[in-house]
Amino acid sequence: MSLESLLKPVQWADEQVLRYYTKKAEAWEKKGRSKYSLAHLYNLSGAAANIVFMTQADLNFSVGAGVLALQSADFARNVVRERYDPEINTGTVAKPPLSYEITKHLSSLVRLPMLVTGMGLMIKGIAYFIDYVQHKNPESIVHAMQMCSLGYAFFGTASSMYIKESDPQLLEKKLVEEFNLQLQPVPVRIKENK
Repeated sequence: MSLESLLKPVQWADEQVLRYYTKKAEAWEKKGRSKYSLAHLYNLSGAAANIVFMTQADLNFSVGAGVLALQSADFARNVVRERYDPEINTGTVAKPPLSYEITKHLSSLVRLPMLVTGMGLMIKGIAYFIDYVQHKNPESIVHAMQMCSLGYAFFGTASSMYIKESDPQLLEKKLVEEFNLQLQPVPVRIKENK
């Protein structure tokens, strides 16, 4: 089995999430707004949640600083890409800077894990909040705030990354054509009894 065949389901899942965000971006653009403004909303609200997370403890500050670096790169990419968008629409070719290409590649690698992690952390935060309501454990509310704020920081940044990469041509593809796993037979050696 090759690495490509193992990553095919992950790529398919990433494309399905991108399809969902493409629909949201198109609905936003139909109202006369830029998809980059929607990406900014997600990223800035994620940065605000990250700042809340960073203020809660010493260890959280170092983790939050790493997330803040990703959020800053994504914010810069929102601004830079919006500058290149009119040039792409008019047909002129403008080469984006190397730093833009690096952050684009990085975001394509981390967006699905960030989205899944963010959703998982928010669910865990809700579980801590339920525990606080049921048992009045003060530690549970602290954990709930930490999990929900970090979870939304991941979720908001990943959403921003997906919205930027929204592709209307993706909606034209058929779902059946996308996920075509080819099962290959595995050779098995049979011993003969003599």
